[in-house]
Amino acid sequence: MFGNIKQQFNTVRDEARDFLRDKHLRPNFLYGLRSVGDYFANMPRVARLIAREPEILLFAAAQWIVIWLAYLAWTQMLYWIPDSVWHSIEADVAQNRKPIGMGLVDLALLGWSFVIVVVASFPIGVCSAAMVAVHNLRNAGQISTIGSALALAELHLGRIWTFSIVDSWVTVNAIFDRLPKKNSHRKPGAELLYYAWKLGTLGVVPALVTGRGYLDAGHDSMKLLTTQPGRALGLRLGYSAVCWIVGIGTYVAVVVLAPRRLHDLNAAHAIFDIYFWAASPIFVAVGIVCVLVRPFFLLAVATFYTEVFDVTTTTARNAANVSPIERRGLSWLTFLFFALSLAVAAAVSFPHGIGLSDFIARLAPSAGS
Repeated sequence: MFGNIKQQFNTVRDEARDFLRDKHLRPNFLYGLRSVGDYFANMPRVARLIAREPEILLFAAAQWIVIWLAYLAWTQMLYWIPDSVWHSIEADVAQNRKPIGMGLVDLALLGWSFVIVVVASFPIGVCSAAMVAVHNLRNAGQISTIGSALALAELHLGRIWTFSIVDSWVTVNAIFDRLPKKNSHRKPGAELLYYAWKLGTLGVVPALVTGRGYLDAGHDSMKLLTTQPGRALGLRLGYSAVCWIVGIGTYVAVVVLAPRRLHDLNAAHAIFDIYFWAASPIFVAVGIVCVLVRPFFLLAVATFYTEVFDVTTTTARNAANVSPIERRGLSWLTFLFFALSLAVAAAVSFPHGIGLSDFIARLAPSAGS
């Protein structure tokens, strides 16, 4: 299912890539720095909305906590992987060989990463949609409350959650691909495809909140890009540049402030210790992005979308017809989210009791196979 949905958005991504090539635009960090001014030019209007509707900051803070907890949960797999596997990989790298020591453990780590992304994407997607819903309600002259915003956000929950999973997976892969690695560099074309994805899906969340399907949402995003390319690029690349600055600062903090013992890769659980210790600067960085940066970007995009597409009638109709969230029953998607969350919590809290850590240890003999 996720592959089919990603393929649909890949079509829009390719359209955005071709558009950028035709216009001789090469999105990168330096281009993003030049766009920071355009990004902040949208902030006063958004700041006034946040001042009137402080629940936006509540949704942003919820995303902050979710992302940090998801990171901590993800690091647990690094603890479960035996040190012998990491030593095998280190030996391969030292001899300029392709690391093959992970074996089935690599697949287990990939699977765990995907589970974490799936679980975290639910509240992240709902909160992003709720922030857009606040904007739409105000734009339609409706009263916005936490309940009404969440009710509109959950009206098309399946599509919002699924897109959040796909987009989060693309983002996570790009982040890890950008991390410095020995004898490995990010391919130049990969960065263009990443920004083409982000530009091609720029207006997807506002579109999904109004009830648009995947393809229609992608086409709406392309219209934003082709109608006002300077504004679309300024918003997306300016936001990326700010995130880059925060991310680079976090990476430097981890490297400079890390205790000396973390540089000893032969120590027990050394890889886990490195990633776990990084949780503190990551907590600060994610907080800056989620609370002080992302809401402004998301609401600026929502404003952009409503200026190009009239959603006033749709918003008013949805607000009038949807039942308050406190009166709604538990949907099967919400039940699935809670079930997955409990499974992750059990795995993190009782890895030995449920046999998970022993299962990972039994996969270790595949190292080097």
